[in-house]
Amino acid sequence: MEKDFWHERWHRGEIGFHRSDIHWALNRHWSEISGSSTQRVLVPLCGKSLDLRWLARRGHDVVGIELSGGAIEAFYRDWGKEPDREARGALERWQAGQVEIHEGDFFDFEADSPYPRFYDRAALVALPAAMRQTYLVHLRSLLADDAAGLLVTFEYAQDAMDGPPFSVMPDELDACAAFEFELLERRDVLAEHPGFAERGLTALHECAWRVTCR
Repeated sequence: MEKDFWHERWHRGEIGFHRSDIHWALNRHWSEISGSSTQRVLVPLCGKSLDLRWLARRGHDVVGIELSGGAIEAFYRDWGKEPDREARGALERWQAGQVEIHEGDFFDFEADSPYPRFYDRAALVALPAAMRQTYLVHLRSLLADDAAGLLVTFEYAQDAMDGPPFSVMPDELDACAAFEFELLERRDVLAEHPGFAERGLTALHECAWRVTCR
């Protein structure tokens, strides 16, 4: 999972992880995370996800982090917005409307103030096991003590298919000292991902988790 891997994926257009619609877990469960508030939302490894625009339409100021400048450019172009750009430490900040995206390595991102909400649809599952706990520790460092978030994971037999996306099982989440995880919904989604079946999977579930800080 070197940076060049993701730059090459975006350059070649190999972005099967990008969705052309709003993720079902966001539609069904975001209100359980946010309540009636419109607090800032952190979205790690956001790509050019339409979910950012969905959150902004609901009044949130949205802050994404994305390695690929091409993905960020495509996000604002597809939205019809001309972003302002400025250097912010080791990253570059793009901003238009209620969405700002910081271009660079997530592990170099520093919060100007703790975030009260976060949404992770494609970050944790993009990382191999050796990086996931480090990711969660850094994520926790960016959040307020009473923060809450929505996490989406995949569950499948990891020996049946190479990631990404990687399988993240409940026992791995339980071992995380930084967060508590509450399962909101688990769906059988193999029929929705025929490419995964072609890669050898016979079972695939997608899970929505409510995440709170310990």
